[in-house]
Amino acid sequence: MSYGAGANRLDEFLKRDYEKWKDRPYLHHEVGAVTDKTFGEFIEDVNYVAEYLVDEGFKGSNIGIYSPNSIEWMTIDAAVMNYVGISAGFPKEWNENDVRYGLKKCDIRCLFYSRVLSETVDALKPDFSDVRFICIEDEWDNILRAGRDKLDGMFSLEAADDNSAVRIVFTSGTTSFPKAVLLNFTNIFSGWRSLGRRVSVGKDDICYLFLPLNHTYGGIFNFLYSLVFGFQVYLAGAIHKMAEEMMKIRPTIFCAVPIVLIRMEEGAKKAGVPVSALFGGRMKYLFCGGAALSDELRGAYEGCGLEVLNAYALSETSSSLSIDYPGDPVRDSAGTVFEDIAVKVVAPDADGFGEIAVKGDNVFAGYYGDETATAAVFTDDGFFLTGDIGCIRDKHVYLKGRKDARLTFANGEKISATAVAERVKSLDDSIKSVKVYIRDNILTCDIYITGDQAADSFDKISALIDKDNQSASKYERVGNFNLYSADRLLK
Repeated sequence: MSYGAGANRLDEFLKRDYEKWKDRPYLHHEVGAVTDKTFGEFIEDVNYVAEYLVDEGFKGSNIGIYSPNSIEWMTIDAAVMNYVGISAGFPKEWNENDVRYGLKKCDIRCLFYSRVLSETVDALKPDFSDVRFICIEDEWDNILRAGRDKLDGMFSLEAADDNSAVRIVFTSGTTSFPKAVLLNFTNIFSGWRSLGRRVSVGKDDICYLFLPLNHTYGGIFNFLYSLVFGFQVYLAGAIHKMAEEMMKIRPTIFCAVPIVLIRMEEGAKKAGVPVSALFGGRMKYLFCGGAALSDELRGAYEGCGLEVLNAYALSETSSSLSIDYPGDPVRDSAGTVFEDIAVKVVAPDADGFGEIAVKGDNVFAGYYGDETATAAVFTDDGFFLTGDIGCIRDKHVYLKGRKDARLTFANGEKISATAVAERVKSLDDSIKSVKVYIRDNILTCDIYITGDQAADSFDKISALIDKDNQSASKYERVGNFNLYSADRLLK
């Protein structure tokens, strides 16, 4: 597929899909009422929503989406990116302070939100009189109707070009307020050819979409690349129904983080069935990223005929960096580097480990509204510094850890141990040192306090931590702590 001057890849794929696959099944979601969409129905809705937003004066605006995964989420995202402005997905876990930050940081003019998050949004409305708040469930049918009535034919709206900023993806932001990663269509569609070299997917495949759409892998590789390859997408419902749903729909593509694969294996053992049965028995490509995958877990899956493909990337690289080739005998790497990008190791040590740096169409356009932060993560020759320590051997990526000593939960979320330690230490003058680690996927602290006060201070420190957790980001909340005398530090 070639692209003319001024064209963009999303626009071309939407037009192609509407012509070739208009009546083919595309999206399926079971939350409350069952919803199905063909490729044609989805693309028509994209045009209707875009026409509505343009007619309402939002052309060139930043539009936020604050909702769990849904077909409406996907429709708004595609409509805004292709025809309106910049789409910014807010994590559904965000609290009032997080959403307030996102609205201000990204100059949001309109926020689509789900009814299940209305309590948080209602608390913010008085402070954002210049923002249009749209409850998806309450206004969706009217938006589609109004857009359909005003649209002057399919694809009649002016589309963005490839180099225009179209999407904001927030970093995990567990150590401070998250950065806003700015992506254009060149970034977003940089990885599909390298993905296509590794897998063979098409109209007979079904992707079970579990990852959040506001993350780059879920939003790009699972959603937008379905428009490239033509596979169907089934949006996951409640987590406890995942196995039930997969056994019903029998997907062929699934992308997850290690904790999900761990839970599925545990469920299979309890049920006395091979773990492959819980995935429906047709799984072709099982991808895993976000955290290290143990050899034991990978072996357990392979013993049931399921090959797990390791993947590694960042939001700043549009989730494109490395993925395993099926059948690769190398088991301990984070995948093979994508062929369309350049990767190098900065300041390697004697063993070849240094900071992984990347250059290519996949690398983001910058952090929205933060030139200083953007400049800090690029080398003089234009490579993006990932902050991950690793090495490259025979095109495979091997990772050792984060440059800033981050801790990684089993679901891939990362936090700074230093930042948490400093925050806990500031709670009381008696706290002299704090060691932070993750045990059993729970953020845990060893707290060292002055002299012999440890035995008498547990309730006091516990109350301080409970209060501090109320304002801390989700993954920075201390789940367990141990209290010791500072005298132990001298031993």
